Amino acid sequence: MSLVATSRNQTAAAEPPQEGFRQYPLWLLAAAGVVVAQAGLALSLFSTTRAWTAVTDDRPILSGWHPLHLYHGTLGAAAFRERHTTTCYDPAFQAGYPKTPVFDSGCRPAEIFAFLGGPGYNPAAYKIGLFAFMLLIPLALIAAARGAGVPAGAAVFAGIVGVLLSWSPAVRQMLEEGQLDFLAAGLGAAVFVPWLGRYARLPGVESWLVLALLAAAGWYAHPLIWIGLGPVLLIFYLVFAPRHGPGWHLGLAGVTSFGVVTNAWWLADWAKYWWLRQPSAHDDIPLPPWPAVVGQWDDYVTLWNGLPGGLLLPLLGLVGLLLLWLTHHRAAAGLAIVAVAVAVASARLAAAWPRMPADVPARVAPLAVAFLVPAAAFAVWEILERLWLAKMGMILAVIALLLVGWADGPQQPLTHALGLQTEPLIVGFTSEQHELLQAIRDHTTPEARILWEAEPQGHSHWSALLPLYTNRAYIGGLDVDAEIDHGYCALCNQFLNGRPLAEWSDNELTAYCRWYNIGWVVCRGGRAAERWSRYPLAQPVRRLVEGGQPVVLFSIDRPRSFILSGQAQWESADARRIVLTDVRPDAEGYVVLSLHAFEGLRVYPSYVQLQSQSEPAIQPTIDHIRLKTHSPVPRITLRWEQP
Repeated sequence: MSLVATSRNQTAAAEPPQEGFRQYPLWLLAAAGVVVAQAGLALSLFSTTRAWTAVTDDRPILSGWHPLHLYHGTLGAAAFRERHTTTCYDPAFQAGYPKTPVFDSGCRPAEIFAFLGGPGYNPAAYKIGLFAFMLLIPLALIAAARGAGVPAGAAVFAGIVGVLLSWSPAVRQMLEEGQLDFLAAGLGAAVFVPWLGRYARLPGVESWLVLALLAAAGWYAHPLIWIGLGPVLLIFYLVFAPRHGPGWHLGLAGVTSFGVVTNAWWLADWAKYWWLRQPSAHDDIPLPPWPAVVGQWDDYVTLWNGLPGGLLLPLLGLVGLLLLWLTHHRAAAGLAIVAVAVAVASARLAAAWPRMPADVPARVAPLAVAFLVPAAAFAVWEILERLWLAKMGMILAVIALLLVGWADGPQQPLTHALGLQTEPLIVGFTSEQHELLQAIRDHTTPEARILWEAEPQGHSHWSALLPLYTNRAYIGGLDVDAEIDHGYCALCNQFLNGRPLAEWSDNELTAYCRWYNIGWVVCRGGRAAERWSRYPLAQPVRRLVEGGQPVVLFSIDRPRSFILSGQAQWESADARRIVLTDVRPDAEGYVVLSLHAFEGLRVYPSYVQLQSQSEPAIQPTIDHIRLKTHSPVPRITLRWEQP
């Protein structure tokens, strides 16, 4: 430990005089002003009037994947309360599918919001969580700037830039789509890198705690981003490790292990179900050619589009990095350069990689800029200092931001002048959606499933909330973009179970409806509705309009039961358990359920054997659950306990 103390004394001796919040606490008021301004802008996400009641009411956010995350967050929080895991088996969609950290990976922030909001479905908790997350963005960049060693006034300016960045088109698109996991992990990485530099200069309890907590939060939010910091950590270690003693090395190892160990409870499931990722693990995707990865100069210029100031912010960041280097903050400057290089290289690789979502490079660009924000803020501060305008300039900037956040007019001219995109998200169901939900409740029953024709890509995923508002089970409607086997049985883009709907014969449709216990079909009009109208057992019971499209609700005239063979009373089915009563096997001793079989399901009483059964008449398909018992059983319970 004497070596650590000697190293600490040497670095402290080289450290310039501190100009932080402890020495100048009045800058905390300016930082609070930035957060208050961000609060005003964040309220505009929920209503044009910035009313707090729009955050606390029971209307869900329906933009992008927010409904899917809200639904899975509710399931995950309930599973965690009961079994200390967020992985569960959900029978309300797709005849039963596994809700895992892989599908859907973006629901982890929603699980925290739902857990803190208390038991049950709570849209207000999700909205409050989103509101609080928006306040963290300027706070995080203020903390990043202090980690880089810039003065408190410059750190406040970093928070101002954070506000502008959070409402830029690139970040706003991620907010619209509900990619809070990516945003949270990127925000943590933007703070982690400069605090690594602080740990190199001033190793101690404070910097270690910050790094450890950030590692835990980053691994939870998005492991792939945290794995992407590997090159930064490697270079950091190779450069600074020879300068420090054993205590420093153990501390750095503790940071890494703390992040992984605190998330081991769900990372094990993430590793176990990696094959559920998108795209499918069975796809043959070739590596992109090297010239495509390197790209052209225009590709790098385009990368900064949609960010505040365009190329101005990266240029200021480069100037700031030089100034940081010259003012003895070389660790922070060097690590920022490495982090930006890794982020830009990742964006180019994503742009050239086949099957990679097209918006991934646009997601990485704000992260690359966030690494440069402390340096850019320092550059602006130093320029204003030489003009004797630094303190007054920062104060005026905070006041201007407060005016934009709270005093802008109904048309928000100041907000639009700054290029901030603060238009409200879609909150609450439309009258057409309310009418459709009511029609489902009036014309269907829980004794069979509803086949839901999925909307085309790019539409709202509000149908993920259908079970919560109708108490019905569905095939389709969960996530049209999810490439998992359990979603294969849905009706989407005129395809049913992977085949064109027009090619299905009436007998095949009958077999399909029996196998999946389809009692009703919701079509978006067009050819799908035309085919079902020609099916002899289908009768239209309600015609509506939703989102400008005709919607037809068909009733299928067939025996409705989740018991395909044998007899039983379907007592209940949710993500906690499936309960059957008065169970009587068929002549061969089997009871076949219209539920997908999946590894990890357990049956009670234990003398009942859990098997699986396929349906040759419907291909491809996932096997269904088959229970073997030689005598009647008064009660059978199925639980997913994971192997």
